[in-house]
This record gives sequence, structure tokens and C-alpha cells, in this order.
Amino acid sequence: MNAKATSDSNRAGGRVAPEPEANHATSGRSAVSRRKLVGLGASAALAASVATMPERTLASTLSQPASQRTSMLASQSGTVTIRFMRFAGIGWEHDVKFVDEFMEANPNITVEAEDVIYAEMFNKCLAAGATGDLADVFAGHNIWAPYLAFKGLSLQLDDAVEAGQFTDFDDWFPSVIDDARGIGTDGKLYWIPTVVHPGGNAIIIFNMNILNERGVAPPESSDWTIAEYEELIRAAADPENEVLGTDIVVGRHPLYAQQYTRSWGTDPDVGSEDAWLLSRDGKTQQLESPPVKEALEWYHNLVVDRLAPTSGEKAALEGSGIDHFSAGLLVSRAGTVGALANLRHTLGDQFELYAVLWPKGPHGHRGSCLSYNTQSVWSESEHPDEAIQLVDYITGPEPAFWVGYEGTLHAMARHSAWFNPQLWERFPVMEDAANWFESGIDPFPQPWNLRFVEWQDTWNQQTTAYFDGDEDWDEMVAHAQPACQAIIDQPRP
Repeated sequence: MNAKATSDSNRAGGRVAPEPEANHATSGRSAVSRRKLVGLGASAALAASVATMPERTLASTLSQPASQRTSMLASQSGTVTIRFMRFAGIGWEHDVKFVDEFMEANPNITVEAEDVIYAEMFNKCLAAGATGDLADVFAGHNIWAPYLAFKGLSLQLDDAVEAGQFTDFDDWFPSVIDDARGIGTDGKLYWIPTVVHPGGNAIIIFNMNILNERGVAPPESSDWTIAEYEELIRAAADPENEVLGTDIVVGRHPLYAQQYTRSWGTDPDVGSEDAWLLSRDGKTQQLESPPVKEALEWYHNLVVDRLAPTSGEKAALEGSGIDHFSAGLLVSRAGTVGALANLRHTLGDQFELYAVLWPKGPHGHRGSCLSYNTQSVWSESEHPDEAIQLVDYITGPEPAFWVGYEGTLHAMARHSAWFNPQLWERFPVMEDAANWFESGIDPFPQPWNLRFVEWQDTWNQQTTAYFDGDEDWDEMVAHAQPACQAIIDQPRP
């Protein structure tokens, strides 16, 4: 946990390393499981009773000496079945692998997995919660987890943390745990973080075949700028032959747009809040702030100059099961830190990849925005202790590393996973990303009223024409700003 990076932050980073021979590290999950099975003792029993006690009883019990509490503990034995609503498809293989391992290690617990399409999870949780049929454990994202917690669907987990039910809890990045206790939670913990990244446009991945053909060199390291990126794009792209320069997510998602605009902050170290699309208190969309305008106009101009694809062009390709980058029609693309692992699986050796961190803005700041998935326990679960045990297992040190190393996403929000040298060996850019994370990631842009999903839908609808080059700035702002602000001005649900 105290490992520190030893390399120069300006080192060249990026090419996908050759696959090591039989060099698949683990962090001793089986040993951890045996230790936990043998050693939970009174702590596990305490946590089981804590999870089901009324608040007044809980407070009075915890105020007593441990020797007096022990006699009040309720034990639970026998075989139980818990339901788990998990994300389906590519990227979520770890929730299959480690659930199966969990049941092998805990033969008295059967996990009934329910695969849910990612885009449907939020509404399915709301509907199931309203009818009293939510799964004992359910996956999510910090986009909507605060909404579900505020609606009373998520079990408060601070007592389980205090009782020692989570493996190496201090291994989680403090910034992520702080975010989990942020807007809408009253400072309490209602979910455990899983895969995490510092922004949807956190890295830039290059098609080296195109760069080599055009005689254009990639940046030597992650210490580069937006201006250098534009120069590279314009030199390497060939719009007349349908080879474009880049694809950056700004119009479809205000979370990704927020990370992007923050790069135009005026302080090189900490940026500036006038470059935030959403104000820190979550109450104002700052679309008309000069740094935000400068940032969004930069990408708009690339689209107008045929250096970035429109939404229609992207949809046409995606309908065929490919995208511009995998089709060899993009010099580069932005992505999460896990995009490189995903491309390693989907592209194979189709062309050489090279990756560096997202560039620094015009004043030397690299914008970031904390984003991560979650696992929560239903507040009405009949088996809260077993549900917590499942969450602990599938978010432990081994899954946290495995998903970034063997899987197709980024590592979970554990320091040990991000700072594992084997991860850096396979994906050199992850060393830069780990140090970026360690230096501090700006907070998630949660609206004060927790209506992020509604804001996201409205942002997408209101800005698509602009990011397709079909509207200019003034036209877009005239309808986008009031429509989005109207969502943010609504009361909490």
C-alpha cells in the first residue's frame, strides 16, 4: 500500500507490452478467503446483528463494552440464497469469475445472478425497489448510486467497515471513498467502489500504422499539450480519404465533458472552477463560462474541419459492429484508461497501438473527473451479512487487479491494483495513470438534486447538433443552457 512509482513522469509511455509468458499475478485470494472464513469470529457476528438492528438498539449496543455486546449477538447458519443484479456482457467478466469462486469458497451461500444491460440498470433498480423485489446486491455507478441511496434502497455500510467485514479497506483510494460519502449521502457509505478511472477521455490511443504512413511522430511521453495534439491531428489525418483525426466524448455525456473542459483551467496544478461545466455545489451549469466555451469550441472546430466524426457517422459504423478507430479510420481516439485493455482483446495485432495520458490544456492543467462503478447491498435484504460478504469478495484485492490486467476494463479503486508493476509492464500508460490518480482527481459532477441521469439525457439532446457542426455556439447555448439548468433546478426526488 505504500508503494511509490520510481520512474520519471516524463518517460515515454504507451505501447502495449508483449504478453508475458505465464506471468499472471494474483494477490492470494484463496489465502484471504481462508483467513476470513477462520478469523471473522465475533466481528462477523457483530456485523450480522448490526446490519439488522434498529438504529436506537444499534447505538446502545455499540456503546457497551465488547464483552457485554458478545452475549447479544445473533448467529446465522444454514444455506442461504442471495440475488445479484450484475452488468451483462463484455467488460464484466470479473463478476462471473469471482462470483463462481465465491460460491466455491462458501458452499452454504448460493448466488443467483441476474444479468442486466448496463443502460437499464438504474431504472430496473428503481422499479424493483418500488415493488420490494430488489436484488440483495446490485451493481451501479456513481452517476446514479446517490439517487438510489437517497431513495432508501441502499444499506448503510459504515458499520460493516467498522466491524472489519471488508478486506484491506484502507487499500481503497481515499478520494474515491470520500466521493462515495458525497452529495446525497449525509457523509455515510452506501456502496463499495469497483472499477475506476480519472475521466472518460483519460488517455489518447494512437493508430501507429497511420502515423508511420504519414511520417508523423507520436508524443514522446504523457507530458504534452492540447496544442501539440491538434498539430499532430492536422498533420496525420486525411479527410479526403475518410481518415479522421480523433474522437473525444463531449456531447453524449456531461461527465466526460466535465473532465474535458477542466483541462482549460487557468492554474497548472489545480485548474480553476470556472472551467467546470457544473459548479462545485452542483447547482449551476456553467456553459457560458469563457474557459468552458473555449474548450467546447476547440472540439466543435475539429468536427467542422472534418477532423472528427459526427454522431451520424459514428452510428452508421457502429450499426455494423465496428467504430472508426477499429476500422482504421481514425488517427487517434480518446478513452478511459481501460480502453487499451479492451482494444487489446478486440483488435489483436490488427495494428500497433500507442497510448499516453490526455494532454494538458493551454495553461498546463490536465483535467480529471472521478468516475467509478459500484456494488451496493439492498437495505431490505433478508441476508445482509452474506450480501456484504459477496460484495467484499468480488471487490477484493485480487479482482481489483485482475479486471485491469486480465479483463477488459480498468482496475478497481485499490491502490495495490493500480500500483502493481505487472499492470505497468503490460500497459505502460497505467504507470502514468496511477501517479495521476495518486496526485489527486477532481470530484464527480453530481447535481445537488441527484438528477444526473436526467441532466445527461438533456445534455445529449441539446448539444448533439452543435457537436455535429450543424449549430454554432450562440444557437446551441440559447436552448441548451436553459433546458439543462431547468433539470438542475428541480428539487430532489
